[in-house]
Amino acid sequence: MALRPLKFDSGRVTRLPAAATVTFTKHCGVEDNGSGYARLITSASTEVRYVCLEAVTSGSTDGATFIDVLDTQGVLFDADTDAAPLQTDVGTLCDVATNTTLNPDASTNDVFYIESIIDTSTSRVRGYFVNNIS
Repeated sequence: MALRPLKFDSGRVTRLPAAATVTFTKHCGVEDNGSGYARLITSASTEVRYVCLEAVTSGSTDGATFIDVLDTQGVLFDADTDAAPLQTDVGTLCDVATNTTLNPDASTNDVFYIESIIDTSTSRVRGYFVNNIS
């Protein structure tokens, strides 16, 4: 399960300091923990600013480990969902289910725009993260 970049990702890689003792997987969603360190997104996340590009477990101290991430702004993604998407989900906004999946049935936080369905049998959609960057 993952949030895989498809296109428009050139030049968008950066390194972030990670929060202590977090296990990041390749293509998981990442956000700032409020103290300047990267942590995993959750179903309560209101924005998905980054996607991790490597599998790594951070050290026992905040900032001891740096991770390579992709800034999601303007990048087209192939994203796994927690259930088979429906045609009526196309053109709608959905929420995060886990740090590697979206919930096409939820629209409380509206973090991902579903542009199209890739495959209902593997629960995959194509679209963009909608970030409130100020």
